[in-house]
Amino acid sequence: MQLVGWENSYSPNKAIDSRLEASESGLYYQSAHPMMTLDNIQSIMPEDFLEQYPDWNSLLTYQVGSKVKHGGICWLAQEENTGVEPPASDFNGDYNDDYGGEVWRPYNILTDFLTRLTNNGIATTVQTFLQMKGLQQETKNLLERRMFFDGAGRIANTAQNRGRLVGIEIEPVRALGVTAKLERVGLQMVGRTGVVKLYLFHSSRVEPLQVIECNYTRANGGFQWFDLKDVFMPYVSDDTGAGGAYYLLYDQNELPDGMQAVNFAKDWSREPCGTCNQGSISDWRAITKYLLLSPFCTPAPSTFAQFPELPDIGTLVYTNTQNYGINAEVTIGCDLTDFIIRQRGIFATALQRQVAAIALRTMALNPDVRVNRNQSNASVAELLYEIDGNTQSSRERGLGYDLRKAYEALSLDTQGIDRVCLKCNNHGVKYTTA
Repeated sequence: MQLVGWENSYSPNKAIDSRLEASESGLYYQSAHPMMTLDNIQSIMPEDFLEQYPDWNSLLTYQVGSKVKHGGICWLAQEENTGVEPPASDFNGDYNDDYGGEVWRPYNILTDFLTRLTNNGIATTVQTFLQMKGLQQETKNLLERRMFFDGAGRIANTAQNRGRLVGIEIEPVRALGVTAKLERVGLQMVGRTGVVKLYLFHSSRVEPLQVIECNYTRANGGFQWFDLKDVFMPYVSDDTGAGGAYYLLYDQNELPDGMQAVNFAKDWSREPCGTCNQGSISDWRAITKYLLLSPFCTPAPSTFAQFPELPDIGTLVYTNTQNYGINAEVTIGCDLTDFIIRQRGIFATALQRQVAAIALRTMALNPDVRVNRNQSNASVAELLYEIDGNTQSSRERGLGYDLRKAYEALSLDTQGIDRVCLKCNNHGVKYTTA
């Protein structure tokens, strides 16, 4: 369902697809300004907009919903068909229904143009909102490509393979929108080379979220990094719910024969010594502000290789001074996608006015140099006045002023919702001379 809808034409011949009429908020784009009519919107549609649709081909099979151009207009397939030609127009502009009338129906391409205009408005509204929050220092990128630890372990300090599941528990900070992204993982092993399977679990799911196969090629104990793609660990998501912990682990039974992990002795349970070589106190403080890291081990089920499942959390033994040869590079930021989707109602007014502002400015600037009766209804100066108002007077305001007020209200509505990603920033108290 759409947040803001489009009012349909009174003329059946000009009707747009009924799906655009849906309005979750009860607002319609035409209500933002009197110039926001379907005829005026159609006047700014590029003249070659029809060319994006393929020509009808008698040899092709078309599925329901396929769009083709034929006879100078666009047709929408009502059922699967092959070789059924869209109806032909007779002398008065009607379409002969004797052949193809039930299979094809005329499609108003203004529907697709309105969809594109709406999507543009949605993207602009969301980006403007995020930029406002960033400029107001209410949200930001929290941590950029930071490793769990610097350096490598002593090659002699190996972890014996005892048939266990070993890894690191990663618990994101409990704050709306905080999302950790694993940029890459690193392994330090000795003895053998080969594929090491890493599993990423979440406490809310039995099956793994990701299975990462790392082809380790350094048998001399050197660290090897493996780049990852789109491995996210959000605090809140539709797949994992809210809260919980992530588990990055491997099964020691699956390691190539003779391969052992090299441990890096760093105690994650307490702040490291600021003068020691192992570990950086600044890195530890930066990471643990947003992630709680806890290395662990637990007995591995004999069926884990065939049916990998999250072990019983109650059986985990936390080993804070062991890392089992695993390191990772992580970026932590604020992803407000879920918040925007769930709280989309408060964006309705800003979205309505943003789409109207884009449409009116396009009418004024006329990038496709279209000349028609709709554009002759108002001059460029008049259209810009409707958008920007009188720039010499604060009393005569246009759609742009209403749009700014909508964004200000949106910013106020979302201020202080979360202590990390949508925090309250009143910029302090400013003192000035009288």
